[in-house]
Amino acid sequence: MSRPNNFVILGGGISGLSAAWYLSRYASSTTKILVLEGSNRFGGWIKSKRVGQHKILFEQGPRTLRPNGIGGSVVLDMVNKLNLTPSLHAVTKDDDAAKDRFIYYPDKIVKLPGTSLLSSMKSVFTNNFLLKSIPSILFEPFIKPARNYHDETIHEFISRRFSKSISDILISALIHGIYAGDINKLSIRSTFTRLYNLEQKYGSVIKGLLMSNKEEFLSQQDKYLLKIINDENKDFLSIFKNVSLYSFKDGIEQLSSAIVNDLKNKENVQLKTNNQVTKLEFGENVKIFTNEAVYEADHVISALPSRALYYILPEKDVLPHLSYNPSVSVATINLAYAHPKILPVKGFGYLIPQSTPHNPYHVLGVVFDSNAMPLQDEPSRTYTKLTIMMGGHYFNSISEKDDFPKKEILLQQSIEILEKHLGIYSTPLYYLVDIQKNCIPQYYVGHYSRLKELHYAIKNHYANRLSVTGASYWGISINDCVLNSAKLVLNILSNSPNVVTGLEEVEIQNEHYL
Repeated sequence: MSRPNNFVILGGGISGLSAAWYLSRYASSTTKILVLEGSNRFGGWIKSKRVGQHKILFEQGPRTLRPNGIGGSVVLDMVNKLNLTPSLHAVTKDDDAAKDRFIYYPDKIVKLPGTSLLSSMKSVFTNNFLLKSIPSILFEPFIKPARNYHDETIHEFISRRFSKSISDILISALIHGIYAGDINKLSIRSTFTRLYNLEQKYGSVIKGLLMSNKEEFLSQQDKYLLKIINDENKDFLSIFKNVSLYSFKDGIEQLSSAIVNDLKNKENVQLKTNNQVTKLEFGENVKIFTNEAVYEADHVISALPSRALYYILPEKDVLPHLSYNPSVSVATINLAYAHPKILPVKGFGYLIPQSTPHNPYHVLGVVFDSNAMPLQDEPSRTYTKLTIMMGGHYFNSISEKDDFPKKEILLQQSIEILEKHLGIYSTPLYYLVDIQKNCIPQYYVGHYSRLKELHYAIKNHYANRLSVTGASYWGISINDCVLNSAKLVLNILSNSPNVVTGLEEVEIQNEHYL
């Protein structure tokens, strides 16, 4: 089997850019790499923007990164190699933004248990729903496990192993912050994979947390990759032992911009925007048709949303399930106030559970940006910045019609929310309102099984000509996307005779329980 030498990557978001970057570093210098992006910019949902006379930084997409896990290590390795270290802004585990998290339930801001024992006890004993959760946590190890590899919703799993109230209040709030999704539909196996794995192996989440180690469920490839990164970046990674979150001086987009600038310096890499892919044709080579031109490749890496890939394939029924999962849309309303101390509490922000009784504007959560990343503006600590997130799964009925609320309405609703929840009656100095349409894929129950079928279908029909990466498959975070693109490229460039699809994980996951 000859190794591909002419790659076309579809999509210039973080997954596509990462795939191109790893190819440019590890493939032969004679390898041709072309990235096709349909819009007028690279970076996808990563959008950092400075506004107004004071150049206030607003994040319209992801706003922080975590250094944890293999994904965190892979991204930090990339950060180091891109010479972004001088621009790093870190939040330590001792900072308020790391320690203090809140939810809004049922009609007030509630502090969640944190790292301080005294603070945690106060939170628990002053909030009835937290107090009622204690018995279900203590008795979880004694609940009979479901060890037949079946999937279920997050709500079903948490209710079965803990309690319905923990699911409805705490976990649904968390899911609003990560997936903007509905816990009654999302898959436990594909969202909280570690919890699922712990029950499968140990029969209990609590037992598993106490008995397992961090690398237990990593594949051999993951362990090897992690060892190489740790060896190469030992001193650099040691800096992050006490770091909870980090970003960059000019926001998360500084990462995607650095990748683009690095790729532009490579003679064998081409980057093209405003090239919307309309059709793929598979023959001896792959032909890629766009609104601008026709390109050819030995191998196509699709970093497009799976539904977008579905529409450009020559045969719609050959690859199953690409259009099964929907994606939700999220409205982001960034506000900056000229007063540095108008928040009644310090912390990262708060999330709103599905079970909160009065949430007419479908708010998912509010981030206290000036607490989470306090040094990104000049002069620092002069402003209070917040981001209100609305919609997600609540927008499902209007997403299909593209009938979203007007931006001025979203702005007014956000101001009303801050008045009610936080007692902020000031007029914002700057604001930015946007709707990120279809930005977060929703892994509905059965996602893993569908990926398994898709993996073998790609192997059978498009072997060595098509592989996939991106948020539609193995995780939605930046860490997930970079990691999966790195693993895909390394698999393609290996000397293994196996066909690479990007979904190889389905062949090895069950090994964890053997």
